[in-house]
Amino acid sequence: MAKDQIRDLHLFAMESALPFGMGIIHNAKTGGFQKIMDVFKSKDPLSEFQVDGKTSAKKVRDKIDELIPGLGYPVVSVDVTVEKSYPDYKSNDQDSLVSTLNNIDSNLEQLRHFINNDSKNIDDE
Repeated sequence: MAKDQIRDLHLFAMESALPFGMGIIHNAKTGGFQKIMDVFKSKDPLSEFQVDGKTSAKKVRDKIDELIPGLGYPVVSVDVTVEKSYPDYKSNDQDSLVSTLNNIDSNLEQLRHFINNDSKNIDDE
């Protein structure tokens, strides 16, 4: 349970808090305190700061990942389900593959025929 909370906090820090903080720093560098205040007065300052800090946060995460792999880009848990396989599909897939390969072979043969005939016509001219 505690590991999940720490992992969630780490994920929040890397995906939300870091871009937000980097956005504030970016705005401070480009427009000073007034630009930061203007963003805070907007409709959605959190999103604006995160967008402004996205590229800087990526660079920071890359540097963190160089030092300790997995720390900059935390692992996200996923749910995996296995669907029941049907053995009769295997034969249908194989038949489909053979049919497709035969079609490709036929098209290649036609292409060879056209190339040979065209090259003979070019030599005649």
